[in-house]
Amino acid sequence: MAGRYPLLGCGALAAALQDQGATWPWRLRAVATCASTETLLQRWGQGGGHGPCAVVARQQRHGRGQWGRSWCAPPGGVWLSAAWPLPNAAAPQVQTEGLGLAVAVAVMEWLERLGLTVAFKWPNDILLGQRKLAGLLAHRQLRGGVPQLLGLGLGLNVANAVPAGAVGLWQQLGTRTPSLPQAQAAALLACERAMVLLEQPDALVQAGQARLWRPPGPLVGPTGAVVHVAGLTAAGGLRLCQQDGAIAVVRHGPWRFPSPRPAPPQPSAAPPPPRQD
Repeated sequence: MAGRYPLLGCGALAAALQDQGATWPWRLRAVATCASTETLLQRWGQGGGHGPCAVVARQQRHGRGQWGRSWCAPPGGVWLSAAWPLPNAAAPQVQTEGLGLAVAVAVMEWLERLGLTVAFKWPNDILLGQRKLAGLLAHRQLRGGVPQLLGLGLGLNVANAVPAGAVGLWQQLGTRTPSLPQAQAAALLACERAMVLLEQPDALVQAGQARLWRPPGPLVGPTGAVVHVAGLTAAGGLRLCQQDGAIAVVRHGPWRFPSPRPAPPQPSAAPPPPRQD
């Protein structure tokens, strides 16, 4: 496997993790190109069984999003998969169903510290100015109904070319755009921060709802009835209020929010080469 996906150095990422205050003993793998970081993580058999680990790639050929949708992942963005074990002692106290919401909130907290105004488009997108900036997929591995292993796949547009309807950090931050190792480290620290947020379900819901993107106008719910967004649950479910006042919770499934309608993009220069320092 190492011959097919030659390893790159992880020194800059390790240094960025240390600079940003990481407390987990991350084991790191980096490759130039792969089909999917999630597939590569599984093939290497890391799986978090011996502690938190992550695979990052400069580009993915077949990145996957929600419901198997393809994800454009050219050079210049953050494309990573991570896995970490959940200590048995923490399992009864941590409601891991809300992992995706917790990671999204943690990533948005970092983006807000960069001076950006972002929003959470349920169930797994982060928007900047009505355009998609990042997407994430959180998952759990259960044994006997108890979570044993948690995982995250994340794509974040940094200094890469983006498709229509998307946006990269470089378009908003210019010369203040973080380097790829800095952005990769921030994504991994979001996993650490998410575990803290999961222990505070009320605060997590409040933080998620404060950043929740709400579509304008009437919304047709999963059953075809007109609904409006009432908020979120600690497990990451979407609360919808029906016309009779009843609340329905959507946890997962093919139903999604309608896509935002961003303003036409302004002409811009080509993205700069990603900083590796």
